[in-house]
Parts: sequence; structure tokens; C-alpha cells
Amino acid sequence: MRRLLFVLPLFVFAGCKKAETQGAVNVAVKYSGFKPGCLRVEISDVASGKSAKNSFTSEIKGEAGVGGTMQIGMVPPSDWGTSLKVRVGAFEKSCDGREVVTNSGEVTVALNTVQVVTVSLQATDSDKDGFVDVISGGTDCKDDNEKINPGVDELCNDTDDNCDGVSDEVHFKLNQACEVSADCRGISRCDQTTQALYCDTPAAKTVYPDADGDQYGLKGAPPRIVCGDIPDKFTEGPPTDCRDDVFSINPGTRDLCDGEDTNCDGALDERFPTRGQSCTNVTSHCDGTLTCSGDKESLDCVTPPPPKWYLDEDGDGYGGSTVVESCTKPAGAYVAQGGDCDDGNPYTNPGATEICDGLDNTCDGNKETAAQCPSNSDAEWVSQTVESGSNWISASSWGTKTTGGIWVTGTNNRRARLTFPATTFTVISSTDCGSTLSGSTEWLSVWSDPSDGRAWLGSKGGIYGYQTQSSTSCVIVHDQDLQVLGLTGLRTNNVLSLYGASENAAANEGTAFRWSGTGTPTFNGPNNTLSEVFDAHAHSPEHVLVVGGVNNSPRARIYRLAPATGLWNPETVQSPERLRGVWVVNDKVAFAVGDAGHVVRKTDGTQWQPVARTPDNHSLTSVIAFGANSAYTTCSNGHIYRFDGTNWTRVYSGSNRLNDITGTGPDDLWVVGNGGRILRWPAWP
Repeated sequence: MRRLLFVLPLFVFAGCKKAETQGAVNVAVKYSGFKPGCLRVEISDVASGKSAKNSFTSEIKGEAGVGGTMQIGMVPPSDWGTSLKVRVGAFEKSCDGREVVTNSGEVTVALNTVQVVTVSLQATDSDKDGFVDVISGGTDCKDDNEKINPGVDELCNDTDDNCDGVSDEVHFKLNQACEVSADCRGISRCDQTTQALYCDTPAAKTVYPDADGDQYGLKGAPPRIVCGDIPDKFTEGPPTDCRDDVFSINPGTRDLCDGEDTNCDGALDERFPTRGQSCTNVTSHCDGTLTCSGDKESLDCVTPPPPKWYLDEDGDGYGGSTVVESCTKPAGAYVAQGGDCDDGNPYTNPGATEICDGLDNTCDGNKETAAQCPSNSDAEWVSQTVESGSNWISASSWGTKTTGGIWVTGTNNRRARLTFPATTFTVISSTDCGSTLSGSTEWLSVWSDPSDGRAWLGSKGGIYGYQTQSSTSCVIVHDQDLQVLGLTGLRTNNVLSLYGASENAAANEGTAFRWSGTGTPTFNGPNNTLSEVFDAHAHSPEHVLVVGGVNNSPRARIYRLAPATGLWNPETVQSPERLRGVWVVNDKVAFAVGDAGHVVRKTDGTQWQPVARTPDNHSLTSVIAFGANSAYTTCSNGHIYRFDGTNWTRVYSGSNRLNDITGTGPDDLWVVGNGGRILRWPAWP
């Protein structure tokens, strides 16, 4: 048996046998005032009551709220009769819903003929929202508002938006108890702005765990909604704390140098990109590694403990209290050994040998014993009279206390020498010096050449000469007729250079000279005027000094030779009295002594500074020094004083004038004076 055939659109049916064709029906469905969402078409055989139906959705054409027409072709089965009934029902959306409007018609089919039947459907969809007004059998409860129909979501706005007949109060359970969280409860209400349901609570706060109390919540923690007070260990701050167990670590903290992500930006110590790199400490010059500083705000160059270097001001190989820690040797006189208990005396240090000078040379807290002094006896100044009728004015020693000797000169043409191991002076008074000398010649200055022990001589009458160790007579080289008051010399690369202080023919002026030992000395020129000068001493060609003074205060004068120009240049010195003696220890340290016990010293090579006066304020006549804290001076009243770096101490008391001091060390000192007086420390040889 053939089934009912629905055809859209209607067309000629191919393949059907004419004998079996009962005809066809064209159903013209006209809908106005609305556009159905679904049409259900049903055809039935009036005679037999048999029927068939079909639904159409996507094929429906037209405009919402206006309508349209749809043609549906049908071919009834061959066993149906010719009288047919057609019924069409319209639905708003799907044919599963409520039928909005229906209509029907009848048609009689004829063999090989298409019969047309028209079915009209009328409904109202004024707002064109696809839902028919309830008045027209539809479900749209407010057909003048396209936002109100059964197809929309219900809003919390006191309107039946979805036309379900349920009020908002019922639908949303308004004015009932609600809670946002376990910590926040209120009443359910409609938000007139958003038209959404909300829980009307006291002011709500979103909080996060904050175990360290830094006002930053634990990173990644779920929010907690609270009303009223914030619970303990929670904060309204953002959940960005990467270490909620450390107060100082959070996004609000500046990045510190601590190996931690201090500011929670995902990077460690980004402010310090050079951390861990090699470095050199600018103070110690040691290689190290850039490491976080103690305050975590910067990088320090951390190095192994650097070695200590000690400033050795006296040049004995041991430094004092001035210490520099450095991996490279500092500039200047620094050494690797410390512990020097007197860094102004080169004879005193932890590695020294105890000598007979009345001091603690080894820094062990004890000075020498009697057994360490000559003849195993206590050290003392031993005085002898050599030629009581003469005054010994100048003295100069050479070599060492066991291999050298000493020359002394004075009045009555007296020269005397003691060459070790001799124990007595050989006094020479010969007037045979290449020409006959006066027996009253006064030899005011002498300097012993360390290379051969020759004595270079200067007299009150202006004679420049010398005498060898083995000779009984001297040699006159030059005669100037002006007093030679001071004489000193140097051997530089075995070349002899002599320097001295001399009288000047002009009143209140003095003369300084250079001399090779032959010919005429070179004196300061007329454009290089000096005050009166009384003594000279030298350590090197660059450090040659003469001292003297003027009548007006301050009276002290010191001049230094400039080797390149030959000029004797004045140095700044603050001392009220004339200076009578000078000694240059090295290129940094020198002493000058003068009238009324005044002493000046320089320790840095340039600046002269006053030091303590000698206790009796007597006029000082000569000085010898071995370091900044080791010096001896004589005075016109017969005393000897020793300087310890701070004060002078009288170490010998006499009565006759003492004129000069010499020696090879603090344990080998000679002093000469008037009345043939010669003294030696620590014992007579």
C-alpha cells in the first residue's frame, strides 16, 4: 500500500502509474499577523477515517508579526477515497508545544488532477518576538514588549518577564534570608540597576589569608567574603604574597640582596645582577666575590682576610701601630712584620739584638743587662782628658765601633785620632801641612771619609785640608781666610763630595759651599744670600742642609741644596732662636738644635716642626740622630740629652762646655768639649 506523499514544493510526480493515481492536493497555508515556528498539516480520508500528518519548521517563510504563505503538495494513497479533509495547526516555536491557532478545509481529488485547498491562519504578534498574544491563543502575556515572552529569562525587576504567571517574589524568593558566605548573611533583593538577584548584606569585604600580617594576602588563595570586621590573620590586600610566612617579603617590599624573591616578582635579587661575580676590593686590593652586604642594600666585595702591612718609619724592617690590610704591598715604607715598640728608632724592634744603649731594643720589656755591655759592667758616660790645655771643637767617626775610628780637632793646632782596636788617642800637633801652620790654629770642623778614614779639615782661619790615618802632618788644599764652621761629606759611587758652612765677609751673612776636595770650593752666589750658618750635614746629594740664624725673631734658618741649580734654598722653620747643629738621618728625618734648648725635627721629608725643648733650656751645640725617636744633643753647659720621640732626658751632667757629638750607633757615642774633655758611651774602648 502506498503512503501519503507530502511534497514541498508541489511538482509533477514521476514514476507513478496512471491507473493508480488518485490525484493530488495543493494545500496553500496562509498565515497573517504572525509567523509560526512550526506548522502541522494533517490530511484524512473522510470515507475511511484514515489520516496522515507532518510537521514543518525550517521551511516556513515569512516575517514575524506579518505572516506569509506556504505551499504543501500531497498525494494520497491509492486506497483512499476522493473526499479528503485537510487540517493545519500553528505553533509558536515547536510542534511539541501548545497549538496557537488551527483551521481546516475539504477537498475532492480527481484522477490526474491537482486540487487546491486554501487554509488561512490568523493570530497576533504585535511585538514581533515570535510569541503570539495570549488573546490570540498564544503565550505572550505582554505582546507590546518584545523583551517579555516565554522565551526570555526571568529578571529581578517586579515584572513577569517569561510569562509564567509567577511573581518575582516567588520566583526569586525575595525578602528571604540569604548568605554570600558563611561570614556574610543578609536578605535577598532585586538590584534595580542590573535587575539581578543579590543578597543585601552589610558592607561586604573580600579578604585573603595573611599569616605574616604584612597586608598582602597569600598568593593564589581563594577569596573569603566577610561582612563587618576582618577576621584575624586575614587582609583586604591583594592575594600576591609569595611568602606569607615572612613579614618582609611581599610585592610592596623593595628588592633586597638576600637570595630571596623579596618583592614577589618571580626574580631573585634583580637589583643586583652582578652578585656572585669576581671583584677586587678597592681598599685591600684583594680579589674576591661580590656578595650581599649586611644591610642587604648593596654588594660588598668579600675577599679572604688580606695580609697586614705595617708602616716602618725607621727603616728597620719592622712596622709600628699603623697597619694597612692589603693583598698588594702599599705604597710607602710598609713591611710585612709588625710589633715595633719604637718605630722611630731603627735599633729597636722584635728582631733586633740588645745593644748597650740603656733601652729595650728587642721589645720584650727589658733593656740590656750588664753582661751585654763592654767589660760586663753597667753602661755609663766615661770621661777622659786628652790635652787639657786645648779645647776639642769637632769630632767625626767612621766605620763601626770595632773596625773604624774617630778624628777630633780643636785649638792649638791639635788633631787627634783613635783607630780601633787602640784605646788611646794619638794627638797630632805638627805644623807641617805643606806650609808652616801657626801653633794656634783652631780646627773648627772635621769629617771622616768612611772609605779610608781620612780626615777632611776646616779651620777658623779658612784653611781647607785633609790628613790621612797614617800621616803625622796634614795637607792644605785651599785657604779662604774665612772660618770653616761646619763640614760634612758623601761618597756617591765612590765620588767624594764635601759640603760646609762658612763665615762670610759681609756682616750678618754666611756662606755655604760644595767642594770636591781639590781646588777651590763652590760658594753660594751673590743672588743666593744666606744668613749666618754654623753647621752642615748630608744624607744624600738631594738632602744636604746648613743651619744658622739671624738677629731678629724668629731667628732660625735652614737651607737645603738643590743639586740641579746649585742654589741653597730656605726651608720653612718655626723656631725663635738660632740653630747651631744639624743631623740628617735619611731623606725623611732630620734634627736641628739651637740656642735656649730649642729643637726642630722633620719626619716626612719636608715639614719642620718644633719638638720639646731640652730640660735646662741651655744653648745646644751639636746633635746626632738615628731615627725620629732616637737623638742626642750637647749643650754649652756640659750636659748630654737623649730624645725618645716625645721628651728630652738629661743622660749626662757636666760643667765644661761640650762642642760636638759623633758615633756609629746608640751604643757607640763620642762627645768632645773644652779643657781636653772627651766622653764615650757606654765605656772607654
